[in-house]
Amino acid sequence: AVVSTQSTGKVTVLFAIWDIKTTTGIILTSLFWLLFAFAYQGLKRFRGYLNETSRHQSSALGRLFKNAGYGVIESEGNLPRPINWGLHLTQTGLQLLQTLCSYFLMLVVMTYNVWLFLAVMVGDALGYMFFQRHSFDNSEHCN
Repeated sequence: AVVSTQSTGKVTVLFAIWDIKTTTGIILTSLFWLLFAFAYQGLKRFRGYLNETSRHQSSALGRLFKNAGYGVIESEGNLPRPINWGLHLTQTGLQLLQTLCSYFLMLVVMTYNVWLFLAVMVGDALGYMFFQRHSFDNSEHCN
């Protein structure tokens, strides 16, 4: 059976050295994880911004060459575009960081402490409300 606790007594978060024994400790830890979850949504939005920016730059570059008379073949979706390795490596690093952050948040929720659970949920919701207000992409899933 899964039992959640509202106790502010002994709670260990992620590592043995992060041992909460006081009410002040649980308040500060909850505030930390609220901000962490908020920043996690910012990281997701930043990755989306990088993707949008790279798509607009590549299509603008194609139009520039076509308008200059270089006869650039427009991609119909079946021709591969060259990879911008700097952007790809940046996105790969950010994906690794995003995955690491999401696992940390999951482990905090799995302490089954109500206050930490609420901190993560509220931080995530506030982060989504703040960072995703200009993004209404319905294809977002499992990210």
